[in-house]
Amino acid sequence: MNNIQWISLESTLKSHPLKTKIHFFSQQFLIDPILMHWLFNQGFDNEDKLDNLFFPSTKQFHDPFLLNDMKKAVYRIVKAIRRKEKIMVFGDYDGDGITATTILVKALMYFEADVSFRLPLRSEGYGITSSAVQEIAAKNISLIITVDNGSSAHEAMKEARKRGIDVIVTDHHDILKEHPDCYAFINPKRFDNTYPFNDLCGAGVALKVVESLFNLSNRPWYKYAGPYLELATIGTIADLVSLRNENRVICHFGLKQLNLNPQPVLKKLFQILKISHVDSSTIGFQIAPILNAVGRVDDPNLAVGLLLNPHTSMNDLKTLVEFNKQRKNLTNVQYQLVEKEIAKNQLNKQNVIVVFGDFNKGIIGILASRISDKFKKPSIVISSCGTGSCRGVNGTNFSMIKTLERCSHFFLKYGGHQAAAGFSVNVDCIPLFKEAVQHSAKKEQTQFTITKHYLSDFPIQSFSKEMANDLEALEPYGMGFKKPVFQSSIISPQKIETFGMYNEHFKFKVGKNEFLGFGKGPLLLEIKGKSVHFLYTLNSSSRLTFLIEDIKV
Repeated sequence: MNNIQWISLESTLKSHPLKTKIHFFSQQFLIDPILMHWLFNQGFDNEDKLDNLFFPSTKQFHDPFLLNDMKKAVYRIVKAIRRKEKIMVFGDYDGDGITATTILVKALMYFEADVSFRLPLRSEGYGITSSAVQEIAAKNISLIITVDNGSSAHEAMKEARKRGIDVIVTDHHDILKEHPDCYAFINPKRFDNTYPFNDLCGAGVALKVVESLFNLSNRPWYKYAGPYLELATIGTIADLVSLRNENRVICHFGLKQLNLNPQPVLKKLFQILKISHVDSSTIGFQIAPILNAVGRVDDPNLAVGLLLNPHTSMNDLKTLVEFNKQRKNLTNVQYQLVEKEIAKNQLNKQNVIVVFGDFNKGIIGILASRISDKFKKPSIVISSCGTGSCRGVNGTNFSMIKTLERCSHFFLKYGGHQAAAGFSVNVDCIPLFKEAVQHSAKKEQTQFTITKHYLSDFPIQSFSKEMANDLEALEPYGMGFKKPVFQSSIISPQKIETFGMYNEHFKFKVGKNEFLGFGKGPLLLEIKGKSVHFLYTLNSSSRLTFLIEDIKV
């Protein structure tokens, strides 16, 4: 799986059968023909689709009551508010779970509900459990609303029913078995789904619940929507769901709000991070990692508390930023141990690289990603308590979840999708599991070549400020709508230097343009003084900096 091939679009613009139409739309929408060609290949091939892309409208939001059980859920919530029942919002410890919890709690506080929230620590594991329900029941809570979890929490639902607690599950994860036995189940991935779009994240689903509450109370939703859209945008980009359809509209309006009039707590965070303009990259590389880090190395409830507090201080927010620095340092230290283990036992020769050791549960997913990126093989990192995180290889059709399914008899629980998955296993079973997963992976390796797609050959010397502005006009980018990648060559990069605690990154200049190669520091010796070919994409339009996607000598 170490063979990497670069593939450009299947046809050049000159040879495209609809090149006249592409040029016409390029002039109509004032965008470079190369980018209009790219949009055509993305499926935006008529005026209506392009109009919706460039000029999103609130009319593109779907009716929240099309979600199964939404009406039943919001009527129950309104009833609880009126009766002054105690409501518990139970979230998740990642960026999506943190923003989803904040969205729903913020709205319930606005409606003067008696509401509290609870996010599990990483050490407790994902999702609501029967023991968590027992703990909640002791607080005289009569309604639990889950966000970003609950679809597979069957034991917890039984416990809640036994104790007379109603549970409304709001979630977006795949449903592995039957629907949970709860009061209401809101998930666009339901088997009997009636909603037009099934790829909302947890924060997106929470946003639709809040929209329903405002509609039901006859308050003009879009007058109040701004702060909720901001949080849903952060959750959507953080959770790597598709930025098509309604997710794109959420993020369009959310980014607008984040740039024009962010809520005070976010405005302070941007000041600390020295962010002058917010786009999908800003969220993906600066804001989301901070929220994710709190749940990885500390208590995610802290992050929700700070986001809900209109008077959160700069010092409190600096604490969140420090958690991310801790996470980075911990990741770097533990990744060095991972590499030693791989080298010592030649694990890179396996079908799947499986590393077991005393790793922090909060960062095993990051460690697995780094292994897959470097060695171009699927990877599994298992902590000493038996929690495992798995990553596939970008650009291949290897399915991580199918590989695990053939070993499911080893797991206490597991879940995920093609690119990433997780599980819990008894540590005594790990030697047998390691053997079994290698055999399972053999059945999955149908594509041995890693494919990286790029839009066109585009010399970096030709990359203008106008092109950068056109790319910015197509924000937001993310899964399902990734920023265009170009190919270029240079004879010898200038001012090459590494950075990072272990010199794991490098940067170089071509003229005034700066290129960043994250995680590519080891390539430095290979490219010094040589002609190089590279795939790149825009990083910042204001400073004209670029990201290296791949590089060849």
